[in-house]
Amino acid sequence: MLRSLMSGVSGARGHQTFLDVVANNIANINTVGFKKSSVTFQDLLYQTHRGAMPPGEGRGGVNSVQVGLGVRVAAIETIHTQGNINFTGGNTDVAIQGEGYFVVMDGNNRLFTRGGNFMLDSDNKVVQSGTGYRVQGFQMVTDPTDPTKYNRSSSLTDITIPVGSKMEARATQTVGFRCNLDSRSPLVDQATWDPATWDPYADPPMDPPPTASSHKSQIEIFDSLGNAHNLEVLWVHTGDGDPNQWSWVAYLPDGNPPFTARGSLTFGPDGKPAAGAVTQPTVNIDFTSLGAASSDIVLDFAGESFDKPPIEGVTQYGSPFTTKGYFQDGCAMGVMDSFSVSADGTVVGTYDNGQNIPLYKLSLATFINPSGLTKVGDTVFRESTNSGLARIGVPLEDGAGALIGGALEMSNIDLTEEFTRLILAQRGFQANARVINTSDQVLEEQINIKR
Repeated sequence: MLRSLMSGVSGARGHQTFLDVVANNIANINTVGFKKSSVTFQDLLYQTHRGAMPPGEGRGGVNSVQVGLGVRVAAIETIHTQGNINFTGGNTDVAIQGEGYFVVMDGNNRLFTRGGNFMLDSDNKVVQSGTGYRVQGFQMVTDPTDPTKYNRSSSLTDITIPVGSKMEARATQTVGFRCNLDSRSPLVDQATWDPATWDPYADPPMDPPPTASSHKSQIEIFDSLGNAHNLEVLWVHTGDGDPNQWSWVAYLPDGNPPFTARGSLTFGPDGKPAAGAVTQPTVNIDFTSLGAASSDIVLDFAGESFDKPPIEGVTQYGSPFTTKGYFQDGCAMGVMDSFSVSADGTVVGTYDNGQNIPLYKLSLATFINPSGLTKVGDTVFRESTNSGLARIGVPLEDGAGALIGGALEMSNIDLTEEFTRLILAQRGFQANARVINTSDQVLEEQINIKR
């Protein structure tokens, strides 16, 4: 009887734990980044009355006779499946779609979480709401060879977003063009119109170019003080012995300061600048009369200086004149007024001068055995001896998932599943309680035998 009592007690105790786990899952159904737990059982011990015997001469084998002594909780596993994504619109909210955990610091302790409910503290550091744990990432630093490009640093650091900070004005150094010159336009007779003598500042302009054979490209550029200027490039189909040759004249329409530069560009039979053609002439604009520095500006007709965004350059096809896009690397002074997080984890600061500057890359940690992580509360985990070492990288690399800005990953709780498990826990407890009650009744009968 004592064995049945102990088996019933162990079963009741195990199903009480089962009930505790299910209750905790249901309690955290709306907890950001929460991962549910699952209970598994295993039998405890066996008392052997007779061991197994092999077949012998004239008789068969005999199985062992064993009585089980109860049950125990074998494991409480954390299930790291994807939770639903809830779009909040908050620029500090970030969800992970796929594998990985945000890296946060509690003092000198490194922790990991799926809860992307972040905020900015008074020092403009990104911290986890409710805990103050500092979110970690890799700082983006300016490429020493190209101020328009940024590289990722190699060490983790606190993420600080300087909202309200100023961005210095930057003089334009390169202008990229993307336009098509109509190869069907008639050639201009240079005896009647010569781009070498055309003066855009004459009143009226000397020898105005024929509209059927010319095209203007316009772009806003900046001097070293951040003053904006309109730069125009006039393209004229001059030919000059080659029907694929065009002359160009660059100037500032308002004449402040007066500036004119000239050149030519020859195209190949594929409609692209010919081999050996001058596709990146440098022009000098003297802004000193405005208090700014003199600027050397590269006119990139082939789009070779830009990869983000890619610039196709100037082409000559039998299609209408177009100016579909362009790019230049200067800007006025600006103030950061917002920021966002891209899918690859780049934290981008947005300035009121239209510039978007990469500031940090959010870090993600992956593990060989995520279920081996130790829960420490506050929806964070700690590395354990069975989780494996954290492999810290960035989103979309080495198996890490993507980030979704303005969203949060909710818990992975399925209420239907949890209510079903709740019934199983309840009925399991009731059944074991019945075993205890029945064993007690049998014991009572045994005691009454003596009477």
